[in-house]
Amino acid sequence: MENKVNILIISYFFAPDKRVGALRTSYWYKELESNYSCSVEVLTANSEAIGKGVHIVPSTGKSFKSFLIKDDGIVWKNNVINFLSKNSITVPNVVIISGSPFMHFSLSKDLKKRFGCKVILDYRDPFATNPGFKNSGFKVVIKKKFERMFNRMADGIITVNDYCGQIIEGFYDKPNAIVQNGYDESFHPDLKPINSLELSFSYAGKFYFSPKPILDALQKLNLPFHYAGPDENQLELASRSNVFSVGFVNYMESIEIIANHSVGIIQTYGEEFQSTTKIFDYIRCKRIILIISDNLLEKGSIHQELKGYPNVYWSKNDVESICQVIEKITSNPYIETSSDFHLKFSRKTQMLKLIDLIERIK
Repeated sequence: MENKVNILIISYFFAPDKRVGALRTSYWYKELESNYSCSVEVLTANSEAIGKGVHIVPSTGKSFKSFLIKDDGIVWKNNVINFLSKNSITVPNVVIISGSPFMHFSLSKDLKKRFGCKVILDYRDPFATNPGFKNSGFKVVIKKKFERMFNRMADGIITVNDYCGQIIEGFYDKPNAIVQNGYDESFHPDLKPINSLELSFSYAGKFYFSPKPILDALQKLNLPFHYAGPDENQLELASRSNVFSVGFVNYMESIEIIANHSVGIIQTYGEEFQSTTKIFDYIRCKRIILIISDNLLEKGSIHQELKGYPNVYWSKNDVESICQVIEKITSNPYIETSSDFHLKFSRKTQMLKLIDLIERIK
């Protein structure tokens, strides 16, 4: 490529934060320059972030708008503008603004005026219409107005699946790309073959709703459950001898937990737009996958992403249903997956879609 592209990533969360949002943008920061003719700088609110071209912008302050919408991006937007007014960075050709939080997406207007750059908005989740947020109808209307404003100013928009694209205001009116979180191909876990393991269950990440039905079912069947994530307080460890937790560990440690157990569990609200990064880690580790749904079964993004992958089981979120599905798991033979099925879900493969979008709009 003839001209080097200067890229600025604006991401509230960033490494060493262990959240999925931080992993996503941190991977781009680490790998873009190796796969594309570009330089990369970062603005983040994480005070522990370090690295060449990484700038910390504090998230302190208050705003009246915070009473309407609880979103850290409201205050942080003003702090970013103030930082850029007082500090020098490499003038970007392309700015990628990642959410959540989302309200700093309104930076687009200032950035375009200041730098004459193109702006890509990265929706890891829908902002306005997201059943997981439990917003009132009034709040959804307000957030939709903001989302339309954000996207009108954008030159390109990213989200993690087509179902999210369908509910993000104006997504298909702009150059766009589906860029899933994927799994980190640079890390190679020590995979234990399923047939060499006793039946055991793992879960990595936060719980979307109470894990009690899962825990009760596994306790009833006397099967072990291994957890890695921030919600250890929901495990009732004192009364459950079959439940084990390593707490909120880094990505590599959580993958090792997955690789050492035969079944990976996913929770879903049962809404079509909902995806989860755990899927890609379970696929990469060739685990059996048990999906616990609070609503629809075998629908939406999760079902789409798992098409062609064997050893997938769906269950309603109650003890009896979970026990019945586990009985199916024990009675059905494990089916080996094709050796290359997981490759399309690597973070590098997904990042190439981001690069393609940059090329289309720059």
